[in-house]
Amino acid sequence: MTKKIVLTLLLVITTTISFSQYTWTIGEVILKNGKTISGEVKIPVVSKDLIHFNGKSKVRVKDESNGRKYVFNEDEVELIKFIYSDSEVAYFTYIPVSKKKKEIFCIITTGSVTLYGRAVGMTSSYPGMITFRNLNEFYAQRANEKIATALQTARPSKSFKNRAIDYFSNCPTVVSKLKNKTLNKDDIIRVVEEYNNCAG
Repeated sequence: MTKKIVLTLLLVITTTISFSQYTWTIGEVILKNGKTISGEVKIPVVSKDLIHFNGKSKVRVKDESNGRKYVFNEDEVELIKFIYSDSEVAYFTYIPVSKKKKEIFCIITTGSVTLYGRAVGMTSSYPGMITFRNLNEFYAQRANEKIATALQTARPSKSFKNRAIDYFSNCPTVVSKLKNKTLNKDDIIRVVEEYNNCAG
């Protein structure tokens, strides 16, 4: 996936998201049994703070061949493909965020470490008013890791800098750039790509 597609995707995630779900988008759902369903696809958005939707993340698709609507879960879905234009395609998949839970993320960049991203709905309360906003979260995972590692979250308990230094500790070049602030959370794609070049 090119940087242009990635940056466009992040803009799309941020600007087209509704509070509870992404909008219906042309795409495909590739199932683990080998079947592909084409049509309009919609996936849920995680909501945090005052309102939190629990339960499994479901993928919804309107089959263009027969008009039927289907709902699939993590045990059935291999890959989700969103087609924004002829040159802009994004891929989503389920990744393990804990021992018992998988959630849907966009595949941002791949290599020794794969970077995943998603938009998260957040709420803030003021006297007589509740406002909604969207933030991006990023997780990373090596092929031999059973659980993805949070690098940037909507409700951070640890800074991106410290998380990244810990996760990429076996690449001194990346660690040095993080420590001297040559790289920061706004360079998250570059951080992962430089680490992948370092790791080989």
